[in-house]
Amino acid sequence: MRNFLLMLLGFTLAGGPSFAADDNLQAPNTSGSVSTGLTVTVLGTGQAEAGGQLWQYQLLRLQEPGKAPAYAQWFPPRNPGVWPTVMLTRPYDGISWSGEAVDAKWATRGSGMYPDDSEPHYHTGSSSIVYTLSPPELITSEAFFYLYQDFGVLAVFGRFYAGGDLQNDRDDMHAGMSFLAQAPGVDRSRIGVFGGSWGGFEALYAAADAPAEARPKVGVALFPLSDFARQLDYRDHVVPSRVTDPAVRERYATFFEPYARRIFATTGGPPGAPGADYSRWTREHLASKLDMPFLVLHEDWDTLVPVEQTQTLAALVGPKMTPLYFQHLEMPDWNTLPLSHGSLVEQYGHAVQTLSLGHLLTNLGNPTQFLAVPYTQSTLAAWLWEVRVLQWYGRDVASVAPLLRELADPRVVLFELANGQRVFGADWVAAAVNALWGTHHTSATIREALATGLPP
Repeated sequence: MRNFLLMLLGFTLAGGPSFAADDNLQAPNTSGSVSTGLTVTVLGTGQAEAGGQLWQYQLLRLQEPGKAPAYAQWFPPRNPGVWPTVMLTRPYDGISWSGEAVDAKWATRGSGMYPDDSEPHYHTGSSSIVYTLSPPELITSEAFFYLYQDFGVLAVFGRFYAGGDLQNDRDDMHAGMSFLAQAPGVDRSRIGVFGGSWGGFEALYAAADAPAEARPKVGVALFPLSDFARQLDYRDHVVPSRVTDPAVRERYATFFEPYARRIFATTGGPPGAPGADYSRWTREHLASKLDMPFLVLHEDWDTLVPVEQTQTLAALVGPKMTPLYFQHLEMPDWNTLPLSHGSLVEQYGHAVQTLSLGHLLTNLGNPTQFLAVPYTQSTLAAWLWEVRVLQWYGRDVASVAPLLRELADPRVVLFELANGQRVFGADWVAAAVNALWGTHHTSATIREALATGLPP
């Protein structure tokens, strides 16, 4: 279904600017970055179809001195000059092309649930993990909405299944940012980073650690883990205080066990244990290093990464962080909620995608280019109705207006995923706000109106 939607979108966009794929990839700089000594090895090249077009890519090994190698799939900008580039954090995707035995082992297993036996501290009673093999064609489809805008895209693989620890994941993302600091075709003043869940942690820390030559201009993190000491406190104290059903408590323990092993392998043990060090893994540490705007989306019924992770981080970071909360009016029954990032982010998943892409594209795109943002009208309208209801009940929805202003940017064209119909973002936003708030704005006035917030 996803490939069908991409094909439909590709045909719909045919009336816009289109360029033939370049058969001659420009080789990345392999001489090493001044700041990190990064060595880049091209392990393979190829092309894959998405949206009715072929996209060239390179499969890379990124090696920084004293660290394990990282692996990435690189889509260079397809036009001459320098272009915006987005780094996608991919913590769980399985790759088969690295040449490492651990990747070959898991690729041979195929997608499914298996013992976490590549992690050095795995033992009898440890939880299994889910593995999904992600060939280059799948990553191409995930990158399509950036590629179509002529952006470069770098997908960096955290390879959770390979058994690395917390620091290894952080190193992988740093290698990706170091690559962007030297890669040809990258406008280093317009780099974005995106990730969700464990990948949200990777996106936040990648931005915080990025070398001076490649500090992101903007980032988006979905329901990210940001403070590991407090996440363990959530597991050990908050969950037991909320959940009384022993079977549900056991499900939490089973889920968190593989993550705890990787955290302890870096920190030296649980918070407070002799020799354990969480000084580089707290919200205070992270907030002190985040100097770029970030949009963070989180639901208040998230049972995996509690919303307090984002609430407390945003309070420390201040105006540079825009938190968008998906909120319920009723109180949850924690004994019956599934282990997930929340029912609302699932229900409004297409709206999450639209808001995230709208934020990245409008902040990174060229001033005169049209920006194609996919949406599902029914989902986006239903979410906006939920926002209106929350406003009636006095909830804080202040972060919504700036995101609607981005969708109303004159460059934005919204593309309906269900049927390919196109509408200028400003026209849709004006109509939606008028319908829900009883206003009379036009596409020419809606952005100015939203500059002061949503209508009362």
